[in-house]
Amino acid sequence: MSTMRRLPIYLVLDVSESMAGPAIEAVERGVRTLVDSLKGDPMALETVYLSVITFAREAKQIVPLTELMHFQPPALSVRAGSALGAGLRLLAQCVKRDVVRTTPTTKGDYKPLVFLLTDGQPTDDWEPAAEALNATGAPRVANLYAIGCGPDVDPAVLRSISDIVLMMSDLTPEGFRKCFLWLSASAQTASLRPDASEKVPIPAEFAAPDEGAPYDPTPRQVFLAARCQRSGKPYLMRFARRAYTGGYEAIAAYKLDHLEPDAGEHLPPVNSGDLDGCPACPYCENPVAGACACGTIFCLTPKQSGPVVCPSCRAQLTLGGGGPFDVRRSAG
Repeated sequence: MSTMRRLPIYLVLDVSESMAGPAIEAVERGVRTLVDSLKGDPMALETVYLSVITFAREAKQIVPLTELMHFQPPALSVRAGSALGAGLRLLAQCVKRDVVRTTPTTKGDYKPLVFLLTDGQPTDDWEPAAEALNATGAPRVANLYAIGCGPDVDPAVLRSISDIVLMMSDLTPEGFRKCFLWLSASAQTASLRPDASEKVPIPAEFAAPDEGAPYDPTPRQVFLAARCQRSGKPYLMRFARRAYTGGYEAIAAYKLDHLEPDAGEHLPPVNSGDLDGCPACPYCENPVAGACACGTIFCLTPKQSGPVVCPSCRAQLTLGGGGPFDVRRSAG
């Protein structure tokens, strides 16, 4: 093990349901790109230690602070909720516990770098955690890079956490690859000059946030947890808020490993009349959905008739017309 001072790097990753599908897969590949790039740098190999913190409804340190040579990129699992505040509180606890402080007789670790990636709006009381992280006497970091992925991130939230904010509009695998290459360049620069305040310039294709936009708590997306009627397998429907006109437009549906039935219990329901369209089931491609009194949403064929069996409670249901109705939301 190296006797040099360590440069701790924390990856704080949003694994909420809004990251389901290509985004979470691209982040996994991006972490591998970051690690492979750093492992090609002799100075980074000597100094860098990596840790991964994920946050959804809860925050977890899924990889403890680990020497770069022995770091294995983790598999990321999507979960409900986007508890940014919990992620920031856990980050502060980990930095306080993990990072060796300088004493009158010993040089401790360098101030850590933090790379925070999120693609949505917080679902918890995040502001006290952000204030505590930046308060005098809090565990100090050299630089905290706050990266917003996609149009549904509120830049005002990121600006309250860090003065280094990057807004990604390209959420393709190539866009995430470029983002993580930039993060790698930032980490390599820090490993060469850990005590310097030098920063790698933000790439031109990544937009700077709107400095004047106030914090807007109105949900920019609505998520509905559903089950395939044929297989019973879970999936997530995503709806995006329409600008100026209100309501939410169907965007996509993604397969899930599991459902968290109480994930949206703290959220008000959404009325089906405010939802425009229905994403097709990702398993059987049924383009319509229905709901059971137990709260389960499930896919249907366009002209399905006769009794339908709820894939959750197994109740036999009779399809009917009727007007708009309230639907249980997921935390996203």
